[in-house]
Amino acid sequence: MRDANPASSAGASEADARATDGPTGFEADRRRPDPRLPAWLAAGFGMLIFAIATGEAALVALGAPCLVLVALAVPRRPPSELRGRIRLDEVRALESDVVSGEIEVHWDGQAEVDVVLADLRGMVPVDPEPVVGWSLPAGAGPVRLPFRLRASTWGAHDSGALWVRARRPGGVLFRERKVASMPPLRVLPTALRLSRLLEPVDSRTIAGAHVTRIRGHGTDFAELRPYRPGDRLRDISWGTSARLDEPWVRVNHPERIGTVLLLLDVVFTQGARSREGIARVARAAWTVASAHLRAQDRVGLLAWGRTVAWLPPRGGRRARWMLLDELLNIGQVVEDATRKRSRRGRIFVPPDALVVGVSTLRAETFVPQLIHYRRTGHATGALVLDTSDLLPEPATRADTAARRIWLAQQRAQERELERAGVPTARVDGGDGAGPAILALRRKMKIHRRSIRAVGSGAAPA
Repeated sequence: MRDANPASSAGASEADARATDGPTGFEADRRRPDPRLPAWLAAGFGMLIFAIATGEAALVALGAPCLVLVALAVPRRPPSELRGRIRLDEVRALESDVVSGEIEVHWDGQAEVDVVLADLRGMVPVDPEPVVGWSLPAGAGPVRLPFRLRASTWGAHDSGALWVRARRPGGVLFRERKVASMPPLRVLPTALRLSRLLEPVDSRTIAGAHVTRIRGHGTDFAELRPYRPGDRLRDISWGTSARLDEPWVRVNHPERIGTVLLLLDVVFTQGARSREGIARVARAAWTVASAHLRAQDRVGLLAWGRTVAWLPPRGGRRARWMLLDELLNIGQVVEDATRKRSRRGRIFVPPDALVVGVSTLRAETFVPQLIHYRRTGHATGALVLDTSDLLPEPATRADTAARRIWLAQQRAQERELERAGVPTARVDGGDGAGPAILALRRKMKIHRRSIRAVGSGAAPA
């Protein structure tokens, strides 16, 4: 057995690796001649024809070696058995993580072998680079080839094919075959740091981390009041009752969860800048969702664009994985333009749900959709992803004017949302979602106070 890099492959953990064996029935199996074969045939037969035409027998000596080489090389058939598999040390990674793996190739007898890992999407070669490929000298298999890839794009990536081309030493016939496919790799979006949560409007009846406006059995203090018939004895505040010489009861806020619905804008065009904009949307959405799920809230997902995703609000560990799976599927559609997913169903948004839009404001229907949820009585907010840094530098005055118009249109859409009662906060490219979440919290609190003040007839503070 030959090992192209024993030091790197010895440390690979096969217990945690995922292997994909190339089946014997791949259609991508073809035989091709060496580029030298037509040249040898042309030179040999050309000299013979020229010698016959001119009567110069000495020219035969020039063409005969070429024909002899062909006669000796053609019988050397390429290997009849080509097998391979790909192993990855990790099946999950974060964006920009480096994933190590190993390729194992088998063939029969002595052969010169070229190995290439092609059709990679969402992954960039690190070692070897710029192409994951090797040209092996004549020898016998099997051989192990370690490699490293960088996860450049979030999503569920199942692309990548292992191609092997082999021929006998001195032969002129190649055999090319696709022997294995890349194991699925799930690249998770990088979670941005988030210190505070958005505040859902109302609560549910399941225990959680948010304090509600209603009072009942719980652990968060609300008030002290005199004892009333029917109060539980365990709620009596014995210290207060002893000081006031009459029974007083401690009233608490019940701990109940909130409901958050993430509305994602996944309208994009083909190009690296558009894909990076959608990646920022996914990072911000995953940051908000994971933080609220850790707080025992129920989180749902509604995405509109090239792909449609709908997950009713759920809580718990299973909801976390379902939400992450939908985000990975969206990332797969973004990376591969040939994929289209349309998952429609009856969309029912709970009346107490806080609808949070996450968008780059590229879709024309996104702003009306958010306004629709606001007018139907849902508490609504929007996180606007700033993608101005992804725009190319203006080269002419027309480019500068177009850039200003585009930015003005975005500002106009934000003002339209604010006028319709949808608070907005801008997520800058370098700051992350934390400052935007805090700004959105403050705006939504002010908005709720003004609504309550108008409802009670008092002037807003």
